[in-house]
Amino acid sequence: MADLVLQADTRTTMGKKNRALRAQGIIPIHVYGLKEAPLSLQAESRRLINVVREAGRTTPVIVESVAGNQDVTLVREVATHPVSGDVLHVDFLRVDVTQTVEAPVPVVLINQEEATGTRGGAGFVTQGVYEVVLAARPGSIPHELLADCSVLDSLDVAILASELPLPADAALASDPDERIAWIQPPRVIVEDEEEDEGLEGEEGEDEGDTSEDDEESTS
Repeated sequence: MADLVLQADTRTTMGKKNRALRAQGIIPIHVYGLKEAPLSLQAESRRLINVVREAGRTTPVIVESVAGNQDVTLVREVATHPVSGDVLHVDFLRVDVTQTVEAPVPVVLINQEEATGTRGGAGFVTQGVYEVVLAARPGSIPHELLADCSVLDSLDVAILASELPLPADAALASDPDERIAWIQPPRVIVEDEEEDEGLEGEEGEDEGDTSEDDEESTS
């Protein structure tokens, strides 16, 4: 069962009036799902931000309202200001702890310095996918998945989503062939040399054209 609890109050303001709430250190939240009536609530901003940061999108949160409701939820959307980054609104999805749900789980690379395929300047570890979707019961979804880069011993090797270690009671819902990480060879920059050669050729052609024009003008 979830151990993260968020106390919330019933919200009566909507739309642009929510700005006044945020000015008071209160953030609007929305609880929905499981074919139950959605709830428009509000929560103290500092506590809400801490809960969202700790829960991510994988750890269940119990939203308790003054009406006596206790909804087990997952964070589904966090709306932020495009400039300041301040949290403007948070959506919570109700979940049934006995049923499987799908949730995005971050993928973190480890042991990059032990990837033997990067030795001697052969390349560097590149991450292509930063999260995968897992199917599991709420409470069994890991906070993150670790991709061990020590297996990357050549440019031909890649870590696939299907190769990530998963909890026994979780299943991969993303494309199993997604490439999580691989070794990218160093880029060789030759554009400047090619441009210089092209400019030299153009200058030679221009000089030749000028001499012909001079001959015609003097004849």
